[in-house]
Amino acid sequence: MQKTSAKPVVRRLETTHLKPHRNKTLSLLAGAACALFLAQAGDVRLVSDAMADEAEVERLMAGYEAFKPNLAPIVLDRGDNLAFTEASDTIHPEQTAFARQMQRGIYMPVEDKVYVAVGYGITSTTMVVGDDGVIIIDPGENDDFGALVMEEFRSLTDKPIKAIVYTHRHPDHPFGSKGLGVTEEDVKSGKVKIYAHDSFMEYLVNDASVVGPILSIRTALASTLLDVGPEGRVHQALGPTFDSGPVSLLQPTDTFDEMLDVTIAGVRMVMFHAYGDAEDEIGVWFPEMKHLHGSETIQGESFPNIYTLRGTKFRDPVEWYTGVDRLLEYAREADSYSGSHMRPWVGNEFIVERITNYRDAIQYVHDQTVRLMNMGYTREELADTIRLPEHLANDPWLGEYYGTVAHSTRNIYGGYLGWYQADPTELATPGFEKKAALYVEALGGRDAIMEKARKALDEGEYGWSMELLTHAVRVDGEDMEARAMKAEAMREWGYQQPNIYWRGLALGGALELEDKLDYSRIWNFAAPDIIKALSPDAIIESVRVRLDPEKAADAHMTIGFRFTDIQDDSALEIRRGVAVFHPKSPEKTDATIVATKALLDDILLEQTTLADALAEGSLTIEGDEKAIERFFGYLDPPSADPIKLVVR
Repeated sequence: MQKTSAKPVVRRLETTHLKPHRNKTLSLLAGAACALFLAQAGDVRLVSDAMADEAEVERLMAGYEAFKPNLAPIVLDRGDNLAFTEASDTIHPEQTAFARQMQRGIYMPVEDKVYVAVGYGITSTTMVVGDDGVIIIDPGENDDFGALVMEEFRSLTDKPIKAIVYTHRHPDHPFGSKGLGVTEEDVKSGKVKIYAHDSFMEYLVNDASVVGPILSIRTALASTLLDVGPEGRVHQALGPTFDSGPVSLLQPTDTFDEMLDVTIAGVRMVMFHAYGDAEDEIGVWFPEMKHLHGSETIQGESFPNIYTLRGTKFRDPVEWYTGVDRLLEYAREADSYSGSHMRPWVGNEFIVERITNYRDAIQYVHDQTVRLMNMGYTREELADTIRLPEHLANDPWLGEYYGTVAHSTRNIYGGYLGWYQADPTELATPGFEKKAALYVEALGGRDAIMEKARKALDEGEYGWSMELLTHAVRVDGEDMEARAMKAEAMREWGYQQPNIYWRGLALGGALELEDKLDYSRIWNFAAPDIIKALSPDAIIESVRVRLDPEKAADAHMTIGFRFTDIQDDSALEIRRGVAVFHPKSPEKTDATIVATKALLDDILLEQTTLADALAEGSLTIEGDEKAIERFFGYLDPPSADPIKLVVR
């Protein structure tokens, strides 16, 4: 086994301390802990000392060399890298060193049997070769990606695809299915099986229909809206790039809850639920090959996103490290390992050590967060205080390039206690806009804020500069001078971050402040194939979150929806500002829309309109047609205006 050695660490040192408490013993312990952390941080320097230093990047890269023998062999080396790999004074050197690990090629963890395409996008797609066909794990983020990866795999085998495994529903995993060359007819005929967890569609519906608009822009701000280069994207942490493109979704044919043992093309595979960055996460064990695919239970070659800054429901770290425990049961028997966002490993001891460290890092952050929560620590204090212990911080697969300890602790606090931190000031605080105006007044007015913010910016206090300017921008969103200065501070702060999300969101936010974002590049969570895959009940029920309560304040009506091609009959009742979904339409409605599911898809995708369909006769209304008109008048109309996240 290749034992871990201390990884060279270059991080921007934040001089934060454990906050003194009234309990004297606790204060002493806290101070000792802080002193220990600082004593261990002998190789920490201000990031500005190392920016754009090629020698520094090379030094950091040397930390990966000891682990090269435990990477699976490359059988197809493309000799390129889709990440930005040049050293620059606008890129943290750790990002550059990490980007250089993302070379494009096909790895072979099991000879002639298992191949992993790494570096073609954000996803590492796996192909398992059987007697008369192949199994594909995670087709990737779009059809262009799927087609490119399949073309590469075809240089290794021409056996047909017999099965596809969706490890979970996040957009970079299942949406390149048709790009592989698999058709809906292949799936319907049983020629190709598609496996997923029982809850795959449930969570996909939430992402695509309920919170699709906000997830789309928050995801894009740190990825597809940024150009690759020294002032934009360097990599995506889980892979070199993540780009928009045509997406497809072939619905699962076979799902399971805890475990499913099947044989496909002569290959036995045991699929099992193993909670990771998604509730519907599954892993795959190939017992004859002693190969384990860990999906995103091990999220990649970095510290996990226990919380993702793009937004998500609460990710329970206890369930996550319990999911890793389940993975470890198989890992102890494994000779090779692959994941959905990483280079594959070989060597049992190495595999077990990496997974164990990953698991322990999650539990450590959880337990220490809860420990300090129980002493009264707030979200910000937790983020300032908790650090990984040295043996975990120095593991090259636990660098904070995707997730961070700081934003994970805030998630854990919120998961246990919610947003309120027990200071009534949070309850009594003035409203959103009023508070900004009061801050501007208290700080001496807009010009005084600009002066203080410029001073902070010039002194490298970028976060404080942004904080000050936020109030000025909130008072007057058209103050382009204040917006430009905040963009400058945000951009300078972003350049110093080793974490790709922190960098990307800062650079994307700066572009929003400058009105320079190209919103046509947003990844669409509600793309056509995804909409077509959703059940009509899911679509109709999601309409409730578009109800304008002021318009519907006095409304009480029920509209039925009957889809003749699939025998589905549901309804939405508007009840004074609340839209209540009924999976079975009541006998009495104000009106009922009668159509097909295919027509509903066309209307949602703006390929036709309700009025045109009514005129053509492909849609009919039973009851009061005026009620339908009133019903849609209560809903928010589609907006062409982009959602603003920073200029608010």
